[in-house]
Amino acid sequence: MKNTPVDPARTRWVYIGGMAVVVFLLILAATLLPTRPHTPARTGDALQVDPDQKEIRIASVAHPSRFKRTGMPGYHFLVWGKGRAAGNALFTTPVDDRAVHAALVRIGALPGNALGMDTWEARSDSNNSAPDKQIEGSPVRIALLWGDRNRLTPLADLLQDPAGRGFDFRFGGHADNIPIWKSGCVVCLYSCPGAKIGNAAYTIRDYVNKTTAFRIREDRFPPDGTPVTLVFRLVQPPTGAPAD
Repeated sequence: MKNTPVDPARTRWVYIGGMAVVVFLLILAATLLPTRPHTPARTGDALQVDPDQKEIRIASVAHPSRFKRTGMPGYHFLVWGKGRAAGNALFTTPVDDRAVHAALVRIGALPGNALGMDTWEARSDSNNSAPDKQIEGSPVRIALLWGDRNRLTPLADLLQDPAGRGFDFRFGGHADNIPIWKSGCVVCLYSCPGAKIGNAAYTIRDYVNKTTAFRIREDRFPPDGTPVTLVFRLVQPPTGAPAD
């Protein structure tokens, strides 16, 4: 049988052509495969509890555009992603409000449980004192981490408060109000009976009277969809001094 000599040039072009087909098929497969969207961390990963440091950290996502919407702008700070108030929240988290409540108790926070539902429901009744009540409980400091930042950013650097009273966050608790409220609220910027943590510097009456109007600082705030970590740390009073 006569052997036909192999043409090196032809072999090289066949090889190059074959590799081109393989590369084309790989690119086609990549475009046809569904893109896997970013999904929030599971609750167990999104909530970190450090009893020694009296601190919890919650993975969240920023939504500055929601915070500015009509309805309840400037009110809800952090809400469980499946709660009713998530659509108006500045931050949402996969951690539900009951889990946050339990975590705060674990690090030694004491719930005030001072606000009933009438604090909100009677907000338009000038003769009812419930909307004038301040949230009570262990004081809590809240700060943010995001991106490649390794320094905690306080809320005062990110939010505008025209009235200037600032933030006096307290662990209100209000676990009994969860099945009534169903908002998923973790943190509100007023003394809200639906919040696990609220701001004692402003009451529901202040909200109704528009005493202040919390707004983000556009030049400093992370954009929509930015993953952030919210850091909650108990404020320890001096030895022998009351918490309030």
